[in-house]
Amino acid sequence: MRYVWIALAVIAACKDDKGAPGASASASAFASASASALALASASASASAGPVTLSGTYKATAGTLYVPDAAAFNGFKYRGDDDAGALGEGPLTLTVDLDAGVVTGALQGPLGPGAITGTARDGTIAFNVTPSASDLAFSGVGTGVFDGGAASGDMHLSSWHANVLRDATFQVSSRPAPPPPK
Repeated sequence: MRYVWIALAVIAACKDDKGAPGASASASAFASASASALALASASASASAGPVTLSGTYKATAGTLYVPDAAAFNGFKYRGDDDAGALGEGPLTLTVDLDAGVVTGALQGPLGPGAITGTARDGTIAFNVTPSASDLAFSGVGTGVFDGGAASGDMHLSSWHANVLRDATFQVSSRPAPPPPK
């Protein structure tokens, strides 16, 4: 809103200088630039005016665990359960509210059901995934990039016993998904 008042003040000041020789061309160019700034300010205000809901999918794969090669970890063996399933695609929704800097959402499918809560700032999102209905759902963290109409990134999750690790990539968009091929 501050940009609107500044642009109006500049335009009003330019109108007062029209009588000065040579000021007409520069006042016209300056008024045009001010109008462009006003349009840009209005566009950015409307771009962040409220939450944006994004829908898409994630794809879960078996996760990995890195154990440093150090004396303190000699003899360490991770006893994960890679036969536990929880692989493949599932639906994911995110609601991003840039004004509040908040991300909320949900995931279903092999890793869910889970609730998503996090933050959005400077084109990035970061969130936690917590089981919403079952001890068998996964929990973890996710990070990604957000451009206003889409988001994509990675998630790192584990089962509630931490014996099953999963990595996932996600892509969500505010645009409807294309129809399936016939």
